[in-house]
Amino acid sequence: MEASYNLAKSLFPRNLISKHWDIYPDDFKSSLFNRDKIKNFRSNDLSFKFNDSLEKGMFLRTKRALDKLTKITGREFIEKNKETIIGNPKTFYIDNEYYDYHDLFIIYFYHSLVSFLSEKSDKEAFFICEIGGGYGGLIHRIKKNFPGAICLLFDLPEQNYISNYYLTQLNPKAKVLNLEGLMSMKKTKSLDSIKIEKDDLKKFDYVILPGYLIEKIRNSFIDVFINTRSLMEMNLETVYFYFSEIHRLICDDGLFYCVNRYKKKTSGDLVKFKRLPFDKKWTLEVSRQSFYQPLIHEALLRRSNLNNSNLKKQLFKLKPYDIEFFSSLI
Repeated sequence: MEASYNLAKSLFPRNLISKHWDIYPDDFKSSLFNRDKIKNFRSNDLSFKFNDSLEKGMFLRTKRALDKLTKITGREFIEKNKETIIGNPKTFYIDNEYYDYHDLFIIYFYHSLVSFLSEKSDKEAFFICEIGGGYGGLIHRIKKNFPGAICLLFDLPEQNYISNYYLTQLNPKAKVLNLEGLMSMKKTKSLDSIKIEKDDLKKFDYVILPGYLIEKIRNSFIDVFINTRSLMEMNLETVYFYFSEIHRLICDDGLFYCVNRYKKKTSGDLVKFKRLPFDKKWTLEVSRQSFYQPLIHEALLRRSNLNNSNLKKQLFKLKPYDIEFFSSLI
């Protein structure tokens, strides 16, 4: 894990790191590699900016979120799919059980996806790619319930390191391909000539790689793409980079679960959901305000071979209510 982090960190393109995520000092790896800190990453600064539970005044927010989520999923679904152990999260004792605020959102995202994942899981090789998945909470829920899934995670080196730790703590027998393993498998010391083929990945449970290496994947074989609350934190150059790869790699009838702010500008650019660069070959299966977060939109889109002339107009009807919104009403 350490070797993969060091290599990924040294090669990560600066232009793909937004102002929002340009937060890690040069000596951050001394904290990242600290055994006590990684064991408690969900209650310390290692998970800063990708763990809502680190915010203050969380008991009432957790209780309210739990009550609202229970009405959507039922308590049995929550109990079956919660994870409140690895990383020592900040939990609250409610109704004789322990709950983590951030974990409740992951459960909701999984609940939104589960019927669509079932639709894809009959395939012999079922590929899910999550971009910016943080510590791996959602992909764990997917792999736990769909053990045949091959799960790809593309992220910053810090998040890759933590998700590698988290997922292998939950499943020590998991077969994980990280950057060091990829270079060993390809028998190369340079990334320039690497090509990642579908057959390279079939024997792994998790493929955890720095985000820029998504462009090394060949062919269109990804069944489901996922991004929850991180496109909104990328600069526009990175947003366009990832969308070009999603459009290139998604298979026919593939799905894209996208949950992001209506607008946000902490990346240094103003990123609006309605202006995300979806091409015309998508149809909206789900489009709604996200769970317990009124500033965030939740969408699930299906890939089509046909152009959807209505998509742009549907997106422009979303908040904020600006000139694009009013134009969409004409």
